[in-house]
Amino acid sequence: MTARDDIQRVAMALTRPRAGHLDRLERARHAMAAKSGEVARQLGVFVDRVEDLTIDELRELYDETFRDTALADVQPLAARLARAPATGAEARTAVNALALALDRLEANRNPFSHVVRALCCALLAHASGAGTLRS
Repeated sequence: MTARDDIQRVAMALTRPRAGHLDRLERARHAMAAKSGEVARQLGVFVDRVEDLTIDELRELYDETFRDTALADVQPLAARLARAPATGAEARTAVNALALALDRLEANRNPFSHVVRALCCALLAHASGAGTLRS
């Protein structure tokens, strides 16, 4: 799997949760483990933090999190990254946009900070021209 496919896989974790969301995250985490230990670790921390939530509670957390106007750009950006492979320039632009969101999420101790951090790691690897992710 190429880094671009990895970005799409991780970006999918930032779309609105639906049935089977945590199972998909676990599969993404396992797939990423051999490529980027940090991406896999961040996805695992997120799953650990929210695994006791029902799908309705997870959706509520998602909706409340991304309703914040300071985080409004995350949803469309994640959706775009999940749909199509990103160029190196798009990856750099996305990291810059997500860095602001990451600061806000971390300040609020929001579990979605781990998914945003995982996506930033994947994007940085691609933007640096790494081609494939390595730990």
